[in-house]
Amino acid sequence: MRVEQLYHIVAIAQTGSISLAAERSYISQPALSSSVSKLETELGITLFKRTNQGVHPTEVGEAVIKKAMEAIGLLEDIRSIAEESTQTLTGSIHLAVEPFITNSIMVNTLTTFKNRHPNVNVLMKVGESNNNLRDIAAGKADFGVLMKTCDHPEEKDLCIKELFGDQLVLMVSRESPLAARSSVTLAEAMAQPLVLYNTEFATDCGVSELLRKYGTFHAAYRLDSFPMLEKVISLNECSAFVPKFMSEYFVNRESIVPLDISDTRLDISIVLAWSKRHHLSLIEKEMMGTIQSFCSMFDFPVKGAELK
Repeated sequence: MRVEQLYHIVAIAQTGSISLAAERSYISQPALSSSVSKLETELGITLFKRTNQGVHPTEVGEAVIKKAMEAIGLLEDIRSIAEESTQTLTGSIHLAVEPFITNSIMVNTLTTFKNRHPNVNVLMKVGESNNNLRDIAAGKADFGVLMKTCDHPEEKDLCIKELFGDQLVLMVSRESPLAARSSVTLAEAMAQPLVLYNTEFATDCGVSELLRKYGTFHAAYRLDSFPMLEKVISLNECSAFVPKFMSEYFVNRESIVPLDISDTRLDISIVLAWSKRHHLSLIEKEMMGTIQSFCSMFDFPVKGAELK
């Protein structure tokens, strides 16, 4: 039994896919399959069953994988002790981040983190939060920084840590008849043609799910381009619901005006999310700590215990 075999079976369990596990393990799919087959032969058991829905652990496989994760956790702790003593962190982090956060919190976070840890490779995917949650649950990302608008089915398998609470406001063009006001009712806001940030072709974005609780709305555009979203707002073609902490960012564009919702609080949370199956490495904890430090700059209560 080799250490890399433990990593291989955990990767398959996390992703539910041999091909994706091979990609994340930086080896070929045949090499990964061979590694697992040799381990199964050595142990005399079948670790995985293959179905049309993917690869799933057998009952005994679940028990072995749980122990493998514990062993990997101990190995990562040993590596962390060594890295901490040399003050040189290495490795890679795969992040999934909501665009509203990317254009504010993450700019300073990444700059600060890379200055402190230049040997760490950071790969960041920008996407809508519900889509990012699915990627994290599937093992495609180590953790994410997301906008949480409501409960999501994938959350049962995730650890969720709130960074701060916020609420949605309406962004309109300075040319809009509403721009002279400081606030609008929710009914007035939902009567506007809206632009929503969507990744892929799913229409279950977090903002959509929250608005549906209050009635119907008209989504004139669903875009996966943040610059285009800004453009259609500034041209007075659409309005958009965005987190209040982003108000200053949009106001600096000068052609966009934020309006409070006067009669309803559309509460949201900015959160860290990671899989319960994923052991947080030292570099991931360092990145999370850096993110938390910049979140604390906002005038919102920071919640949650320190990372263990």
